[in-house]
Amino acid sequence: MTIDKNVPVLNSLRALAALSVCMFHYVCTVTGFISNSFVTSIFSYGHLGVQMFFVISGFIIPWSMYHSKYEISDFFTFTLKRLIRLEPPYMVSLMFAIAHTYLRAYGPHYNGTDITPTAKQIALHFGYLIPFFEGEKWIRPVYWTLAVEFQYYITIGLLFKFISSNKMWLRILVYVLFLSGPIWMRANFLPYHLPIFLLGISLCLYKTKIISLLEMYFTSIAAMVITAVYIDVPSMCFAGFTFFVILYFSNIKSAIGDFLGNISYSIYLFHSLTGMILLNYFAHSTTSPFVKFVLLIVAVAISIGASYIVYRLVEKPSKALSSRIKYKK
Repeated sequence: MTIDKNVPVLNSLRALAALSVCMFHYVCTVTGFISNSFVTSIFSYGHLGVQMFFVISGFIIPWSMYHSKYEISDFFTFTLKRLIRLEPPYMVSLMFAIAHTYLRAYGPHYNGTDITPTAKQIALHFGYLIPFFEGEKWIRPVYWTLAVEFQYYITIGLLFKFISSNKMWLRILVYVLFLSGPIWMRANFLPYHLPIFLLGISLCLYKTKIISLLEMYFTSIAAMVITAVYIDVPSMCFAGFTFFVILYFSNIKSAIGDFLGNISYSIYLFHSLTGMILLNYFAHSTTSPFVKFVLLIVAVAISIGASYIVYRLVEKPSKALSSRIKYKK
């Protein structure tokens, strides 16, 4: 039976995830901007768009590996493809983030706090190594998920043949490893989030006919229970929502979803370097709810516009270059 390689709904889910994180930061983390507790309580869940990204990555990476007939001998090529695809936009955002830390000192609301990054701190960003060094911080907090994602790429590259094996005992060993992650690891590292990635992986295995519907449900229910118990219930809800949308509504396609989904990585990287700077500037002088609403819309529009430019100039070319690299057969 031929399996369709396209899963149209993923772009809309990426768009929703990116905008959720964006709105969380704009509404809930800009000091002095939104003070209404009801509004902030609603948008406070937006940071869980990250869990949606993890489920999507859990699904799409092995999905692509399956269709590319990935072998363990392709590991270094696979890693190179991921780096070429993701590093250029990240590096550009990092340069802007570093520049912003210096320029903030000249802003009207600068409080004199030393905010300039050290050479060591900058160097650690290049290998997503910040979590491995006690006391070091990300220049932009959103970068923490990139470290988790990169750890996932390495892990799935090494374990794909085991988790996609036709031998159930091998798959069960990987399931147990993934499900136990939050029990023994902190949130800064991949194992803590592995049950959420497993939701996407189990979907991929089912949709590629590697596992049965019963095994997929058993694995995904276990992953959701572990997520609810060891992470939190809202994370389980966001991850579960993403899981069920991919499972039952995979063919949903939207022009807006496609557009925003294509630039979702750039939105994630640049929303705090564009619209959030605008909101931080005006938050101290704006009291009108209507003006705040307009500023919020303008901030989102600026973020989308800037992200589209980055997508066209940086992300799309790097994506094309990555796709031209093929596994040796």
